[in-house]
Amino acid sequence: MLSTGQQKFYYYYFIAHIFTTILVDSIVVLPERFQVTKPLVDYHIAFNNDFLLYEKPSWLWWFILIECVGQLPGFFWFAYKIRQLWALKTISGEDKHIKMQLATCERSLSWWLRLYGWNAASTTFICLYTVWTRGYYPDGDLLPMLVSDKLKLMAVYVPYLLIPLRLCFI
Repeated sequence: MLSTGQQKFYYYYFIAHIFTTILVDSIVVLPERFQVTKPLVDYHIAFNNDFLLYEKPSWLWWFILIECVGQLPGFFWFAYKIRQLWALKTISGEDKHIKMQLATCERSLSWWLRLYGWNAASTTFICLYTVWTRGYYPDGDLLPMLVSDKLKLMAVYVPYLLIPLRLCFI
């Protein structure tokens, strides 16, 4: 299981990821009339040359749909279970019933965190591969991106590979 410091990190990661999913990523799957943060996403596209969010390929639509339908509720659940874990640790003492609850909570949480980590890391890896092999400027001319601009865009995506990937090894 994760250390207490890592649990705190992932607790805040999941809380922050709720907002990222709702405000940014959901733009890919929502009809335009529901895209209240479109100006924010358009700024990100222009600033980082994010041709994936500009183009919205069908495979990305499916990835984001899975994120919104499967992962988003999971972010709430993960945050809840991490807090439950902390509460159980503070009251466990010698009570065997509490220790059993703690072990069950850790087992369940670990399994679902690994599943999330595998899903999020693998889909983000595909995005990174696409940026590296197919990157272009989304301003209409379809010019190939310079390596420096590819690396800049990849730097936006890399945390969403590495942070979940770490969960595969708990």
